[in-house]
Amino acid sequence: MCYNENMDFTQIHKKCKGLWVALTADEKKVVGSGSTLKIAIEEAKKEGEQDPIMFKVPTKLIPYIAPSTQSQ
Repeated sequence: MCYNENMDFTQIHKKCKGLWVALTADEKKVVGSGSTLKIAIEEAKKEGEQDPIMFKVPTKLIPYIAPSTQSQ
C-alpha cells in the first residue's frame, strides 16, 4: 500500500503511478492501493474503511489550462 499521511498528491503520484488508490471518506488518508480496483478496495476494507473514495492515479502529470469563460 502506498501511504501518505499529509495527502500531498504529488507524493501519492510518485508512489502510486498507475495504481488504484482508496481514500477514507473524509479524504484525509490513503487506506489502500493496488493494480486493480478490487485489490485497493480489499486493502481499504482491511483498514476498516467500508466506503472508500476511489481514484486511479495517472501515469503522467500533464498540465491543463482550462479555456477562459469570459467573453472578449
